[in-house]
Amino acid sequence: MKYFIPFMVFLGLLGTSCAEKKCKYRPNAIFEKGLPHIQQYNFEVEGQQSQESLLLDTGTLLEIYQNICDESFQEYKFTVKGDFTKMPDSLWLREASRQLVFLSSFSPKQDGLKAWGDIIELRRNDMKLGEEREVQEGIFVKVDRVVSPEQGVLLLSFKQ
Repeated sequence: MKYFIPFMVFLGLLGTSCAEKKCKYRPNAIFEKGLPHIQQYNFEVEGQQSQESLLLDTGTLLEIYQNICDESFQEYKFTVKGDFTKMPDSLWLREASRQLVFLSSFSPKQDGLKAWGDIIELRRNDMKLGEEREVQEGIFVKVDRVVSPEQGVLLLSFKQ
C-alpha cells in the first residue's frame, strides 16, 4: 500500500505530460456539409484527434477517425445494413477501392482519395484482409471487415 500512492501520483504526472504534448498539426475535415450524396454530416476535433461522420444517400454510414501528431493515422469505417457473411475476401478489397473512388467524386477537395483507391486496386492481389501492407515508402494500408447477419463493416486504415 505504501507504493500505491506514489505510483498513482507518477501515473497522474505521466498522463498530464502526455496530454499536454504539443503537436504541429491538427486534423482537418475531409468532407463538409452540402456536398453531393451527404445526407447528414458531423465533424468533431479534439487536440490531434478527430471524428467525422457522414450518412450517405446510399444508406452507408461513414465514420472517419484521424490521429495526427508524430504519426498520421486515418481509419475509414463504412457500415451498411445487410448480411455480407458470404462475401469473399477479394470483394472486400475491391469494395475498399470502389468506395474511395466514389468518395473522390464529391468535390475537387477529395480528388486524392481516387489515387488511394487506385493504389489499393493495383495492389489488391498482394493484399490480405486484416494485414497491414506498405503501399508506398512509409505508408501502410490495411483493409478489414466485421460482419454479422444484420450489417457489414468495411474498415480501411492508413498509417504513416
